[in-house]
Amino acid sequence: MGKIIAITNRRGKVGKSTTAVNLAIAFALSGKKTLLADLDSAGACARAFGFNTRKTNNNIFNGSKPEISFKKAISKTGIKKLDLIYIKRLPYLDEYKVGGITANEHILKSTLKPVAAGYDYVIMDCPPYHAGTINASLIVADSVIIPVATGNFSTAAVRSVLAQIDEIRKNYNPELMIEGILMTNYEFNNESSFNLKKELFNEYPKLIFITSIPKSPNVAKAFEENKPLMIYNPEDRAAKAYIKVADELFERKSLFNSKRKN
Repeated sequence: MGKIIAITNRRGKVGKSTTAVNLAIAFALSGKKTLLADLDSAGACARAFGFNTRKTNNNIFNGSKPEISFKKAISKTGIKKLDLIYIKRLPYLDEYKVGGITANEHILKSTLKPVAAGYDYVIMDCPPYHAGTINASLIVADSVIIPVATGNFSTAAVRSVLAQIDEIRKNYNPELMIEGILMTNYEFNNESSFNLKKELFNEYPKLIFITSIPKSPNVAKAFEENKPLMIYNPEDRAAKAYIKVADELFERKSLFNSKRKN
């Protein structure tokens, strides 16, 4: 059974989709068969691979009907060992119905788990704002990575996610692990970035990734070109940092063996 890793933060603009895409690529480049599940209707992951979420029939959902077929919706990314599934961008009312479907952990579990069996890893990009969908994603997931960027209420957002994880452990998924808190868009000579990392390290010393993802103009440029950063510019320092994050996960073997929860 493939390990399901949720990338989540209650706030937007923290590099969540960028992390999901490039970490999935890093896994695939390491020889791991990986599925990237874009559960955010904004479709940032799909767009990174050049897919148009408004003009596609290759979609998780059958229109706005409560039917899901992950297996039928799998798309090839053009990267060896990396596949993608994503939600079609729908009109608001239909998207609202779809939100109710994805918020149902029983539907997600019964449809995603069988597909995950064919992969080493499934990376889920969770929506930032729809709490119900985040809950369902975390109930289905095996572990969580929390990306965080410098900004107002960044630490509060992390506390909110961790509190939510505690509730899910108590009531639904006692085996849910925290892989770590990942600093993104990090400026090494910036006092605000340093203070945020210091604050998080003081509160959660066992959860902070050693590697931080540095701020890079190529992240936005890659998105504008509808390409993943690691394909757009594999020599970019942020792209290389995602390789280091994958290596960090592999080295400590938390993806398989860790029982660490906090």
